[in-house]
Amino acid sequence: MYIIKQTIAQKKLSFWKVAGMIVGTIWILDLSIKLLTKNSPVIGTIGGLIAFIVSVALCMFIIYKHISYYNYKLIGDELMMERVFGRASHLFLNLKLQDIDLFVPYKQMDFKSYKNTKVKRYKFVSGKNIDDWYVGEFVRSGERYRFIFEPNKEMLNAIKSFKTI
Repeated sequence: MYIIKQTIAQKKLSFWKVAGMIVGTIWILDLSIKLLTKNSPVIGTIGGLIAFIVSVALCMFIIYKHISYYNYKLIGDELMMERVFGRASHLFLNLKLQDIDLFVPYKQMDFKSYKNTKVKRYKFVSGKNIDDWYVGEFVRSGERYRFIFEPNKEMLNAIKSFKTI
C-alpha cells in the first residue's frame, strides 16, 4: 500500500507586490471618492465604500492565490488533491486511480481536439514550468473532468506502476 504525500508551494509574494496592492487600493478609493463626490456627497460615500470593498476583495484574492499551497496524497489506489491556506485544508479532488481514463505529460496533451468538448478543469500547479506537469482525465456522473498537477518522481512511478494508462 502506497502512502505518498507531496507539497507544491507557491512562489513567495514580494514586498513590492503587497505594497503595490495597498497603494493601489488607497489610490482607487481616493479617485472614486473625488470623482463621485462632484455629483453628490452621498454618491461619493457609497462609491468609496464599494471601491473599498472591491479593492480589499481583490487584494485578499491575490494574497490567497500566493500564500496557499497544494498537497497531493496517494494512499493505496486513491489520489487526493487539496489546497491549504493557513490551517485550513480544502479537498478539491479525490479519485481512484482505476477511474483515470487518460494520463499523459502536459506537453503531449492535444488540447485542440477537446476544444468543442465540455470538460471541467482542476489545476493544482503553481508557476509556468510545464515540463513536469501531467494531465489526467476521468468521467464522473456522466461529466468529463481534467486535472493538471505536478507529481514528483515517487508519486509518478507509483501512479504508473498501479495502472498502465
